[in-house]
Amino acid sequence: MVKSTGKEGLGSNCMELANRFLAECVVVDIVDDKFGYPKTLILKSHVAKLLSEGHRHVVLNLAQVETLDSFGIAVLISLLKLCKEIKGNLTLYGLNDQVSRLMELTHMDRVLEIWESEGQAIRQVKTGRS
Repeated sequence: MVKSTGKEGLGSNCMELANRFLAECVVVDIVDDKFGYPKTLILKSHVAKLLSEGHRHVVLNLAQVETLDSFGIAVLISLLKLCKEIKGNLTLYGLNDQVSRLMELTHMDRVLEIWESEGQAIRQVKTGRS
């Protein structure tokens, strides 16, 4: 496993992200409690860069995310589309109750691969059930 961490963006629009590169995927830990505009643009750019570097399977760790807005959902859908365009996938895990309920209310749980644990998310990537 290779690990890289860092903050991207400027000032209050900064988002801390940590990458863990595994054989099958890259796990992106979102080290921020708010997942909404404009910070999600940073994540979108970050994941797009990972995809351009040849990583096809992205697992997002949302365990520290407390709130998610509609722009955040739109960015997740955009990231899913980018992954699918290169025959990859986007998987989420670690959603708290509030974020999980929002995903259910918006029916995003039917569109996005969402798992409780990192192990489940990574197993999904390994078995290719996207």
